[in-house]
Amino acid sequence: MKVLLPGLAAALLLVSGCATTEETNSAIRARWIGQSTDAFFSQYGPPQRSYKLNDGSSVYNWRGGEKSIQYAAQYRDVPRDKDPKKTDRVMVSPARTEELFCELQINASAGGSITAIQTSRESSGAGFSFSRCAEVFDKR
Repeated sequence: MKVLLPGLAAALLLVSGCATTEETNSAIRARWIGQSTDAFFSQYGPPQRSYKLNDGSSVYNWRGGEKSIQYAAQYRDVPRDKDPKKTDRVMVSPARTEELFCELQINASAGGSITAIQTSRESSGAGFSFSRCAEVFDKR
């Protein structure tokens, strides 16, 4: 029990420092609503797609923070049935690649001011982070 409590406290401390998608959305909205799309795209790169609406406003799909993480295959040594002193190496999980990204939908007025901005899709972050967008926009 004495060993369990410090480990549990450390795990809770790690998780409490992570931002959720909704917390990240709130921070992004607070920073960018009312600002120009030019300022956003200058800082974070151009949108993937844009759509002009009949009233002159625009909707943008933006994607950023793209990163590939390579994970090596995981192996475990298993004792042989006939001779337990000898082991065989068995693959537990194959090598894999994880793609990290953050996608936003940005609505802008005819004048180019951001009127709405929110996460439309994202991966988990690198390491223990719940939100790739939190990492991209430094809201951990």
